Amino acid sequence: MVRRTPRFLVVALPVVLVVAAFWLHPASSRPHSAAHPTIEPTLPLTLDLQAVPADPVRGLPPRLQATLGASGDLQDVSLSLVVPETLSADAAEIESGPPGSLRGGENRIYSIPIREKRAGSFPIRLEASFRLPDGRLFHTQQGIVWRSGAAAPQGRHHAGAYEWMGVPVGEPQP
Repeated sequence: MVRRTPRFLVVALPVVLVVAAFWLHPASSRPHSAAHPTIEPTLPLTLDLQAVPADPVRGLPPRLQATLGASGDLQDVSLSLVVPETLSADAAEIESGPPGSLRGGENRIYSIPIREKRAGSFPIRLEASFRLPDGRLFHTQQGIVWRSGAAAPQGRHHAGAYEWMGVPVGEPQP
């Protein structure tokens, strides 16, 4: 006995194969056109703050040493030091005058005398704004806890790039 293929199968099979050929096409060999996002963008200005103890031999009070480093050309660089009322800082060196500029690779170090009115731990913040040659304007800041007559808390404190405090920027916490 001879089996015959139904006409429906003869007509449907080529249609299914043509549709499958369009649906299952090979991957494109072209590179992906969208740029990969940068996970951690780097600012062209670095701010580093360091507490320098008093030097009684030279008669120097305790100081805050602020180091600025530029990885690219920066224009309209302005700095502002934010200290609590219990501290006084002579920040005229960094806050006076018109905004300046920094060339790529240039570093500047400022030494700011700090006088405390009472013992304790106090947040200090250095704010900076600058303009790139293409016109974009950036604002950044760096903070430090100034300890005067107060011991540092026990334990480890991770103040790295991946730690974020859950407080508004305007309210730094020690």
